[in-house]
Amino acid sequence: MALPIVERLRQTAAAETEDIARGRPVPYEAYSARKNQGLLELNRLLPALEGATASGVLREALVDLAAALEMNRRALGVQLKASIAVAEIIARAIRDGQSDGTYTALAWRRPEE
Repeated sequence: MALPIVERLRQTAAAETEDIARGRPVPYEAYSARKNQGLLELNRLLPALEGATASGVLREALVDLAAALEMNRRALGVQLKASIAVAEIIARAIRDGQSDGTYTALAWRRPEE
């Protein structure tokens, strides 16, 4: 029961990671919806799986899913850091463009002798 869900989650995470790595447009909302759906399905299966141990194919699928999710987490983290850096550059440019320097601390400094 859980194997198809785990495989769909792995494929989704891997596809999103690949889109990010290749610089393609990433439909973040679509990937997020697919991942959320898969997690919801897994959560609904948990009561039925309680007490069971994953072995064989399911264990390998879970290991692969964990690896794909870790790679996805790292790729998304890089994207987030890059977005924050760009936002800071834009905010700084806007601030600098709005100021004529009248009220900056530099205007009141004495020239060094």
